[in-house]
Amino acid sequence: MRIAIVGAGAMGSLVAGRLAAAVGKPGIHPDSAVDGVVLYGRPSAHLDAIRGNGLTIVERSGASRAIPVSATTEAADVEGCDVVVVLVKAWASAEAAAPLRPYLTRDTVVITLQNGLGNASALRSALLRDGVRPHVYLGVTTQGAMRTEPGVIVHTGSGITALGRRTNPVNTQLRDIANAMTSSGLQTVAVDDIHRWVWRKLAVNAAINPLTALAGVENSVISTDPGLRAAAEAVAREVVAVGKATGVKIDLKEVLAAIDDVARATGDNRSSMLVDVETGTPTEIDAINGAVVSEARRHAIKVPANQLMTALVRAREGRYQADPGGDGDLDTGAIA
Repeated sequence: MRIAIVGAGAMGSLVAGRLAAAVGKPGIHPDSAVDGVVLYGRPSAHLDAIRGNGLTIVERSGASRAIPVSATTEAADVEGCDVVVVLVKAWASAEAAAPLRPYLTRDTVVITLQNGLGNASALRSALLRDGVRPHVYLGVTTQGAMRTEPGVIVHTGSGITALGRRTNPVNTQLRDIANAMTSSGLQTVAVDDIHRWVWRKLAVNAAINPLTALAGVENSVISTDPGLRAAAEAVAREVVAVGKATGVKIDLKEVLAAIDDVARATGDNRSSMLVDVETGTPTEIDAINGAVVSEARRHAIKVPANQLMTALVRAREGRYQADPGGDGDLDTGAIA
């Protein structure tokens, strides 16, 4: 199995590094062995460093090692890959996928492990060519990583990755991919209820990311500061309500426990949204809280906490604009 990772950020680098280290080793099943890995991204000092010295992964224990990883900025180098894992920012999905279109076939499996909603749809549209496109499957991961300097990432939190299909049950191909990732050290499961996993991750992201970005705090503060914890719960309650309206079985207690677990497990981490607002990079607010607001509108559900988070982060980005489709009712009491 030859695998391409699209997106050379911290998470893309982590997945590429783990899989590259597994090349040539026996898999859980013969069809799950990894034969080759390529990391595809935009030109950067990070990719240059990986090409020159390999990717250094620093473990939570402090131990580190450099792993040779084939890194490229050329879309043609993805040709022949059986699996393409997408880990770019949600807003960059179409831009990152479009150059790959000529090099993928109807048999290629594309998996999004991105944050938020709408990524699979964007990839399907971007990869359509003459009426044919690859399979595009859904996935989520709770692994955590941080890039500290070009060519170096820190594995900040171990977690689980789930893969699934939009409508159909898990197939053998998806199980083989999950086994390949597990063999590389990334615990992965193939599941029939992937939408539940996606909405649970969405609720966690919606509760932690904008609050840390707006308050300028590390993840752990969400679980220790009473005011921020109450705000996180208000946001999560709305996400759960909207998820249920779409037909997804999602439990509020499970979501709140996951928020606390993630906040503690990644305690010293600065969320990606916090880093984005500090560095002037576009955030994923539209794919996270903004997507909740859009979905809520379709089901006539009020989500004032998510509306407020979306408006405030957009304002922090310097791109606030009135929402012509909204009702203008930001009930700040809902997050007290």
